[in-house]
This record gives sequence, structure tokens and C-alpha cells, in this order.
Amino acid sequence: MRFQALRRSVIRTGLDGLCAVRAGEVFGAQTRGMGAILMFHHVREPSSAAFRPNSHLEITPAYLTAVVRRVRELGMDIVDLDEAARRLAAPASSRRFVVLTFDDGYRNNLTEAFPVLKAEGAPFTLYVATGLVDGTAAPWWDVVGEIVARSSRIRVTIGGHPLERPTESCSQKERAVDALIAALIAVPEDEQRQAVEKAARDHGVDIGAMLREAMMDWDEIARLAADPLVTIGGHTVGHYALSRLPEPRAQQEIEASSARIEAMTGIRPRHFAYPYGSADTAGKREFSLAREAGFATAVTTRRGVLYPGHADRLTELPRISVNGDYQRLRYLDLLLSGVPYAIERRINRLRGRAAASASI
Repeated sequence: MRFQALRRSVIRTGLDGLCAVRAGEVFGAQTRGMGAILMFHHVREPSSAAFRPNSHLEITPAYLTAVVRRVRELGMDIVDLDEAARRLAAPASSRRFVVLTFDDGYRNNLTEAFPVLKAEGAPFTLYVATGLVDGTAAPWWDVVGEIVARSSRIRVTIGGHPLERPTESCSQKERAVDALIAALIAVPEDEQRQAVEKAARDHGVDIGAMLREAMMDWDEIARLAADPLVTIGGHTVGHYALSRLPEPRAQQEIEASSARIEAMTGIRPRHFAYPYGSADTAGKREFSLAREAGFATAVTTRRGVLYPGHADRLTELPRISVNGDYQRLRYLDLLLSGVPYAIERRINRLRGRAAASASI
């Protein structure tokens, strides 16, 4: 079994175990905090293809509807980010809440997600990576998937090292994607993009055509921006890992995307999402850059729910990924309880103590 499949199986087993003992109901009062920010990417009907390399990034419209309704059944409000910040600052008088966020600017956020959220009266935030809209950057993770999907064998060079894999069967394609991603995230950002662009050319993948099909254009984004339910946020220009860029360039990525959004929609974004958003791609320097750029909030992909203390750390907010590989409301309930994240923090503290003891 490939690593990612094994990892999914382990996670699902853990979630099912916590659900079976009703951990969210038993311990949630101590761990659930004030609410959560949910993260989505694609909303669309599932493909019938056996090979779906980014299935974790997509949920169905029906599941999105179920999520919105379940959040409200749990007695939580769905609010925008400005209201979330206000509630964090006044925890004693605030109801629990959820914020819905969508990353990158995929067209199905307009064609599939927006009708659902409009019908439900649910506000949401769309974080736009302006280079993906303008065609000056590419969602390289999607490009890699397309290269592997249409090839029977791949031959690429990354970081000066050749990588060749058979990609005839579904399992071979899955292993090839894993190998490509591992190699690409190990090289500098510009080298990564150059390698992906060359691999696309060599394997007959038209990145421009992919972008035109997958991403919204500015007219579509402006249409969403005009709706009172929608908040447009910044997500940089090129979707680079900001921590791997020199500070002046990272700052330019943040500020240029805001300027572009304002020029094309008439609205200066007040909220921001760090590309990737993990601990190794967005840290103290990036949090400071977001504050200096004037953002009211900025979100990471660090896992967790929101607590009153986040009112003092509004540019480093955690999110919960609504993962397409786990489209079950019982998992949503559990994640909103905060129990898995409390367990994760406890395990990490124990690991830290063990590591400290071993170094003595």
C-alpha cells in the first residue's frame, strides 16, 4: 500500500475510534474553543477516473450543503472574518461560530459552491492568488497530476537530478505523483516552477489552457466581490512558499496581490491566507509582514480551533481542512470539538519532552 493510502487509512481509523467513544461529546466542552475556520479548495462532483491525485482538495456540492446545515444544527453561527475577529475580542458575550474559506480562485467556487452558499445565506471568504487568475503562475500540484494522468511514462529533471517512472497503472501513477511532489518541494521555489513548466512542455500539457478552464477570470471574481455574502482575500501573486523567499520578495508577493485585487474589483482585501500555510512555509516573519501590510486577519493551515487568545494573534489563525477523503459529518463534528487537536498537542509535548531528555 502506498504511503498516502496508508496514511489515510490510519487517520480514518483514528477518527472512527474517537467517534466510537464519543470523544467530542465527552471532552468537547474543554477543547472546542470559540469556533473554527474551515478551509476548502474545489467543490465539484467527483470524477469517475480511478486516478484522482488531488482528491483531498475536493468535496461535493451536496457535502458542502450538509456541512453548512450541520454547523447550524450544532448551534454555531456562520460569520465572516470581521465578525469572527470581533467575537474573539469579546469571548464572554459571543456565540460559537464558523468561518468558511476557499483558497486559490477555482471557477467551481463560483459555479458549484456559490449557489449552495447563496441559497443557505452563508457568508464565505475567497482567497485569490492573482497570478493564477492572470495566467502568470500555475497551480503546480494540478499540473503534476495532469502530467502523470496523461502519460504512460514520465521523464523529468528536478534539481539537476533525473526522475523517471512508469505511469501506466493507477498505482504507478500514484507513486509517481508522490515522487514528483517530494522532489519538487525539496528545491527552491523558482527552480520548482521552472521544472514543472519544462515537464509540462515535454509531456504535452498546456498550462495556459488548464488555467483558463480551472480558474475564475476577473469578471467572475468581481461578480462575487459585489455580493454581500462574499469577502475577497489576498493569497499572494504566485502562490510561493513565502518563508522560502527573501523578505523583500515575500513582501512584494503580499502587497502586489492586494493591489491587483483592488484594481480589478475596487475592494482592497482586509484578509489574507498564506500559501500552503504550514509551520515551515509561514512563520513569525510572514505573520509580521501580513500585519505590516494592513491585514485584519491572516490564516494558516496549522490545525486547530479558535480560542480567545487568538484575538492577540489575528495574523496566525489556524484552520480545519475539510478534506475530500473524509466527507463524513461525524468527522466534522469531531474536528469542530477540538478533541483531535488537543490530543495532537499533547502528543507533541510528550515528544518534545522525550527529545529533551534524550539530549541530556
